[in-house]
Amino acid sequence: MMFDAEIGRRVAEHAAQAPGSPAVVSAEGVLTYHGLATRMEGYREALVAAGLRPGDVVAMALPDGATGIAAMLAAFTAGVAFVWLDEDQPAARHRAILEDCHPTGLVTTPNSAEGAAGSPPAVVTVQGGRAAGSPPAVVTVQGDEAAVVSGAPSGPRAETVPRDTSCLVYTSGSTGRPKGIVQRSGNLLHFARWLASETGLRRGSHMLQLARLSYDAAYLEILSALDAGAAIVIPPPTVKPDGAELLPWLDGREVTHVFCVPTLIRRLLLARESAGEPPDLGMRAVSLYGEPLHSSTVDQVRAHFPRTAVYNMYGPAETTVATFHLVEPDCTGDIPIGRDIPGVETLLRGADSTSDTSNAWNASDVSDASDVSDASDASDASDDEGEVWIRTRFLARGYLGRPAETAAVFSAKDESGQRTYRTGDLARRRPDGALVFLGRRDHQVKIRGARVELAEIEAVLRAEPGVAQAAVGVFSDEQGTVHPAAYLEPVSAAKVDVRVLHRHVASVLPAYMVPAAYVMLDKLPLTATGKIDRNRLPDPNTLTSGTGARGAFETETERRLAAIWREVLEREELGADDDFFELKGHSLMAVRIAAAVIGEFGVEIPVRAVFEHPTVRELAAYIDEDPSRL
Repeated sequence: MMFDAEIGRRVAEHAAQAPGSPAVVSAEGVLTYHGLATRMEGYREALVAAGLRPGDVVAMALPDGATGIAAMLAAFTAGVAFVWLDEDQPAARHRAILEDCHPTGLVTTPNSAEGAAGSPPAVVTVQGGRAAGSPPAVVTVQGDEAAVVSGAPSGPRAETVPRDTSCLVYTSGSTGRPKGIVQRSGNLLHFARWLASETGLRRGSHMLQLARLSYDAAYLEILSALDAGAAIVIPPPTVKPDGAELLPWLDGREVTHVFCVPTLIRRLLLARESAGEPPDLGMRAVSLYGEPLHSSTVDQVRAHFPRTAVYNMYGPAETTVATFHLVEPDCTGDIPIGRDIPGVETLLRGADSTSDTSNAWNASDVSDASDVSDASDASDASDDEGEVWIRTRFLARGYLGRPAETAAVFSAKDESGQRTYRTGDLARRRPDGALVFLGRRDHQVKIRGARVELAEIEAVLRAEPGVAQAAVGVFSDEQGTVHPAAYLEPVSAAKVDVRVLHRHVASVLPAYMVPAAYVMLDKLPLTATGKIDRNRLPDPNTLTSGTGARGAFETETERRLAAIWREVLEREELGADDDFFELKGHSLMAVRIAAAVIGEFGVEIPVRAVFEHPTVRELAAYIDEDPSRL
C-alpha cells in the first residue's frame, strides 16, 4: 500500500540526482531540491523530538512559501496528520477548527510562538490550551532552523485520528460549524501521480500554486510537482487571487502548468489582455476545476496560451479528483466534467436514493465508513442521469467526530475493498461516456473553488439579535465571479444594523463566505409548503448601493488609501466613513486593497483587516498604528 510519506523519499531522490534543480519558487527566493530535502528532514526530526507521532494532529500556522511546504512534507514523512490554518481566516474560524480536532502540536514561526504583535490568531488560540485540556507541543521553523519549544505529553495517550491519516481538510458544514474531512494517507499521492503523468509534469516544469494551503487542491498541486521533480511556484497570498498583481509577479518565473478554478484563470487572462501581453508559448497544461467551465473561457485560455492542453477536472474533497476531460479544439457551450480517472468509477443514481445509516462506526471520535454498514447499494447504478456516486479505494475516511454524517454518504467496503461516496452532485452521462454537470440536489455551492454550505452562513446570521429569519443565495458580479448574498427578515419593529452585522459575520467566517450584499425584506418569500422560495429572492445587482461621500478625509494616509479604494471599487464619490460593504465591496476586492496597501505604504495587512476596519478612516488608523507591520 502506498503512503503519502513516500513523498519524502522522492524529494530525497531528486536532491541526489539534481541537487541544484529548483523545488520551491516563492517570495523568499528559490529553494533547490537539496535545500528542500535538508529542510524537510530537519523539520521532521523536530516533530519527532517533540514527541509527535502517528495518531496525533499538528496545527500549522505558517506563511505560504518554502517554509510552509517543508513543514507540510515533514508531517507527511513523520506520519503525523496536519491541519493547515490560513493566515487570513478570522480567529473564530481557527477556534472552531481547533476545538473540533484537538491538536497535539503546533508548528509556527519563532516570532509567532513568542506572541509577537501580528501573530496569527491560530497561535493565540492553540497556546490557550487544547479543548482536551493539555497544552500542545510547539515546534518553531524558519529557514533551515527548527526548534522544539515544548514537547507533547509523555506516556500513553489516545489517538486523535487513525494512524494512517495524512491531513484534515475543513470544509463548510450545514450545521453552522466547519467539518473536518479525514484524509487517508496514500490517497493524495495517488491522485498527484496521475495528474503529473496526465499533464506531463517533469523536471524542468513549473507548477503555479494558487489554491489556499488549507484546500486539498493545494496538496494535489504540491505533491504532483515535487513527486515529479518539478518546481512549485507559490505567489504571496494577497497576489494569488488578483490577476493584476499576479501577472507582474510571474514575470520570469516560467510557469508551465496551472491548476486552478476558472475564476482565477479569467482574472489572469484579463490582466494579460489589459497589459497587451503576447501569447505565452511555454504554457503546457491548464487544468481547471471547482466551477462550471464554458467554452468561452477555453477560447480565452488558448488565445493567450496557444500550445497548452486544457483540462476540465471534477472531484469533491472527499475524493480529490474523480473525472477529467481533455477539452477538444472545437468545443462549444458548457464543457463536460469528463470520464473516470484510473482507480475511480463514477455511478449515477436516482437523486431520491436514501442511505442506510444504521450501525455507524465510531472509534476515537472518528467516523470511518470503511467499517459502517453499506449506504444504499450503488452497484445497480445505470441511469443516464442522476446523482453522482464515486466508487474507489482512494476515499477519505469520513468526517471527524460525525458518524451520522459519515454513514449518510460513505458506504462500507465491498468485496473488492472499494467504497462509495455519495456526492450530492447531479450529472448526465453522454453517449461517449463523459459526464455533464447539472447542479446540486441541495443548497451547497462552490465559491472560487471552495465548497460552501449556505446553511452555515444562514446559521450565523440567524443567531444575531433582531434577525427573525435569514436566507443566503449567490449572485455574480460583472466579471462573472460568484459571491454570497444575505436576505434578512427582521424581528417585528426591530432595526438591524447591517454594518454591525457584517463585522460580526466577517469575524466568524472566512472571507469567501462573507456576504457581499445584504438585502432587508419585510418577509422572506415562501412557497406554498412554507419553505423559503429562493427563486423569488431579488438579485442584488438590481438594487442600488449606498451613495457614499460620508465624512471628509483628514490625514495623508486617508487620502492615499482613498485613491486605492476608488480604483478598486470603481467609484469617484467616496467619503472617509463610507462602508466597504455598503458600496458592494466583496472578498476579492478586499484582497486587491490589501495587495495595493503593500505597494503604496510598504505595509502588509491581512485581508481580514479590510473586513474588521471597513471604512477608509478606520483602515487608515489601523495602518498608522504600526507602520513597521511588514
